[in-house]
Amino acid sequence: MKKTITKLAIALGIATTININAQITVTFDTFTLAADTFYENHSSADFTVAGTTFQYEWDGTYNYWSGGTSYTNKKDTINTVGPAPLYYTNVYSCIPGSAFSGANYATVQQNAVISFSNNTTAVTGFYITNTTYAWKVIKRGNFVARKFGDTTGTHSGTSIPQGEYPDWFKVIVRGYRGGSMITDSVEYYLADYRAPGTSNDYVIKNWQYVNCAALGQVDSIKFEMKSSDVGNYGINTPTFFSMDNFTTQSTVGIEELTNVSNISLFPNPTSQNAVISYESQSISNLSIIIFDVTGKEIEHSLLETNIGKNQEKLHTETLNAGIYFIEISDGTSSKKMKFIKL
Repeated sequence: MKKTITKLAIALGIATTININAQITVTFDTFTLAADTFYENHSSADFTVAGTTFQYEWDGTYNYWSGGTSYTNKKDTINTVGPAPLYYTNVYSCIPGSAFSGANYATVQQNAVISFSNNTTAVTGFYITNTTYAWKVIKRGNFVARKFGDTTGTHSGTSIPQGEYPDWFKVIVRGYRGGSMITDSVEYYLADYRAPGTSNDYVIKNWQYVNCAALGQVDSIKFEMKSSDVGNYGINTPTFFSMDNFTTQSTVGIEELTNVSNISLFPNPTSQNAVISYESQSISNLSIIIFDVTGKEIEHSLLETNIGKNQEKLHTETLNAGIYFIEISDGTSSKKMKFIKL
């Protein structure tokens, strides 16, 4: 008979955790930079820290940083880019004016790729904020992009309804394994004007943590950027963001669950309780852990499975509205899922 085992089991010494290797945090301070400068390599040389490789591209024809990630220590929170040929004069600075920790941080472009020498890497998360360039354009607009929440009615020949325009700007982190994109992704809004009323509008101006636990094991990730302000040539909002303290864990020996299959979580999103449904090939113990977006453990329970189909109710009705992550583990393998509490 299936039974749920409470946290008392942990106190009694029952093994409930996965043995994951120590975290590695890339702060970008391992690189030496003169004050108020940034990484620039005209040979398009990627750079690597502790088995983590950051893609970098330089356009030699037009002489500018054309893609990937660059580390920087620039602190300019005032200037934005001007008309050509000064179009790229301040893409490296972050709006907080300094790194989350230490002296250096990174600025990242749309479609940047980060790859890992260990193909069983889990990206724990990283700190994110707007660049000075993107923040200024979102707040003020420029000759290409509109000011977010524009109420003028038209911009660049495009009709915009009168009243507050529900603009948004976000980063999507997509994980890859063996060249294939995995199912789960992580989204973070760097600006969001969608909620009714201007009091709820925001543009990120400090460092915020992005939890990437839902990605699971990956050998690379890619950053996709999207905005409500799109023109004939793509996104008008500057597709840059700043990043610091990029943290990973090696999950050597930890594979996807094989003894448990057909895992689903429903309803998702939910305003009440959620249910996990799965099939088990044998009687075994599973641990189910719920984390919030900061990585804090909210709930931890153990259960004994039956052979065949199983269902387990999760008491999520008391959780605050937001995004959460569920990890299901049998002690040697695991599965992570994301769910939304309304």
